Amino acid sequence: MVKEDFTKTYYRTAQCLTGDIIADMNPVSRAMGVDKTAGFGTVFTAMGSRFDVAYAAEEAFLSTECGESDTRSIDNVSIAEAMRYVRGETILEDKIPAKFREFVEIIKKDYSVYADFGEFSTGDPDADLVFLVSPASRDPKGAAAKFTAIAEKAGRSAYCTNCLKDAGYLAIQLGLKEQAETAEAAVKALLDGKKAVVTDDAYVLDAILMLIPEMDEKICMIDEFLALNADAVKPAPGKKVAVHESGIIERYYPLRKVDYSKLLGDSEVLLPARSGYDVSDSGIAGGLGLADPDALKAVSCRRMLDLAALGADVIVTPCACEALGLNVTAEGEVMTLLDYMCE
Repeated sequence: MVKEDFTKTYYRTAQCLTGDIIADMNPVSRAMGVDKTAGFGTVFTAMGSRFDVAYAAEEAFLSTECGESDTRSIDNVSIAEAMRYVRGETILEDKIPAKFREFVEIIKKDYSVYADFGEFSTGDPDADLVFLVSPASRDPKGAAAKFTAIAEKAGRSAYCTNCLKDAGYLAIQLGLKEQAETAEAAVKALLDGKKAVVTDDAYVLDAILMLIPEMDEKICMIDEFLALNADAVKPAPGKKVAVHESGIIERYYPLRKVDYSKLLGDSEVLLPARSGYDVSDSGIAGGLGLADPDALKAVSCRRMLDLAALGADVIVTPCACEALGLNVTAEGEVMTLLDYMCE
């Protein structure tokens, strides 16, 4: 599922006409000035991996998601797929850059990359509604309590847990087939027979839909759940609210977008404009940022400049993982949407 033959991808990548434009549009390369391929551009790192994966290794790890590069490719080449292959080959050939070795070992051992992570579950395991709490949540018990209260007002009982961690997202991104298959089995075991699944983590959502596409009709992000159960949520105070949404949602699941002007009631909703590239497409705290704190801070600071320029009273995001990444900066406090709606 994760490991695929690279021949097709390689030739499509090698013939890509976009080259340096893609490197420039990769938010990590642009924010940090680290196009490791010395002019060939992000897309051509795949060519180097054909001969020596060490040539492409560091940029491949920096470009964990590459979503923005994909959207800018005029040849419909999946740079994200090429980079995932490169990372997998780098691991197989034991040519992982030194600063990423510990990160890879954590994923291999199925540990959490979040230092303060503690497994937590509450509620009835047989409940037909499951809330998958983000492993990045700074207060998983608090998030579970807030979700449970809303669910009860909507006439539902819920089981809340973070036991799936990131549901195999990083294992998939690193090309670790065995670990991804283990995650898939855990997801199926937990969610089998459940009528509805909600999460406050865009990376958990993405991983589950990659592993089990048929979950599409059952799983949703927290903002969609709140919108569907608006009667169970008190109206948000009338403020200027800037909304940061994960690039994963923006790219892959546009139909899941929520009308925030309705969800936030009397609030004035402000959305950051694109500034040549979308830094949320870097994965912030869900991918590369966890492997490289310098990249995390550089990209998050750039995104916070966009958000701060809106002059909002508060900045919110539906994804607890994105909130964690943005909050490594000193520019301001970002709230999760669940916290904001339950103030």
